[in-house]
Amino acid sequence: MNRVYSLIGFAKKAGYISSGTMAARTSMLRRRAQVLIMSHDIAENTRESLLNICSKYEIPWIVLGSKHELGVSVGKAYRVALTVNDKGLADAILNAVKADSEN
Repeated sequence: MNRVYSLIGFAKKAGYISSGTMAARTSMLRRRAQVLIMSHDIAENTRESLLNICSKYEIPWIVLGSKHELGVSVGKAYRVALTVNDKGLADAILNAVKADSEN
């Protein structure tokens, strides 16, 4: 899981992260988002709202850690949602999550 958080931090430093619910929503609606990452403790209404957009625009999504862990990975206190806006980094994150789930 540390590899996933490292990749998120790298994407943030490279400028490919939209962090926060509103920024993530805007990124998805503008078709920049390559993957949505949500914390497991996101509010149900927010979760459903974001997943509806993911379904409409066929954006992959994952649930990863708590809002505190997700926030720390991008240098903030708390974040319940963020998007990765680079295809290569999004694929690397999805592959790292898949590898972690297989172990």
